[in-house]
Amino acid sequence: MALQIAQNNRDGQQLVGADQGKVEVYVLFANTTYRTLDLYWVCERDRENMYLTLKPFEEVRVNTFTTHSWLFRDYYTGERMHVRSQRIFQPIRVRVPKNQQSPDQLVDVRSEVLIHFPLRSLRENCLWLVARWLIRTSNAPRRIIHGYHIPSTLKQQLLTLLTCIESYSRVAGTRRRR
Repeated sequence: MALQIAQNNRDGQQLVGADQGKVEVYVLFANTTYRTLDLYWVCERDRENMYLTLKPFEEVRVNTFTTHSWLFRDYYTGERMHVRSQRIFQPIRVRVPKNQQSPDQLVDVRSEVLIHFPLRSLRENCLWLVARWLIRTSNAPRRIIHGYHIPSTLKQQLLTLLTCIESYSRVAGTRRRR
C-alpha cells in the first residue's frame, strides 16, 4: 500500500472538551480473512463498542485515537481475530516528512492494519470446526456432544465453545440492532 496523507474531518479545528489531549490516528482496517468480522473499539471504561461489520477482504478507513483499543470478532461465532498476532490492536500515530526538502515538516499518514486469522493448534481448529458445524446443522448440539465417544475434556471444550458462540450471538444481535 502506498503511503496516504491522512485527512482529518475537522479542517484544522482543535479538539475540545473530553477529547482534548488525545492524539488522532488514521488507519485502514483490512479484513484479510474469508470471514465476516465485527469491529469493536474500546475506550476508557473497557466497554466494547460495536463500530461496524466488514465482509471478507473488505477495507475501511477509520480516524481514531491512541486511547482507543480495537478488537475484531467473527460475525457468527465471536471468535477473536488478530492484528500482528495480537488479540487487541492499539493504534499509534504514524508521521513522515512532508517532502525531502523540509524533513522537519511531518504529516500524518494512514497506516494499513491487516486483520488476520489467529494462529491455532490443530486441536483448536478441529474444535472450532465441529462447534460451528453443530450450531449450523443441529437443534440440539449439546445432546449430540454428550453422545460422542470422545474424551470428556474434548466434550467440555466443545460445550464451552458452544456457550461462547451462543452468548456472542445474543449480545452481538442486540448491539447490531441499535
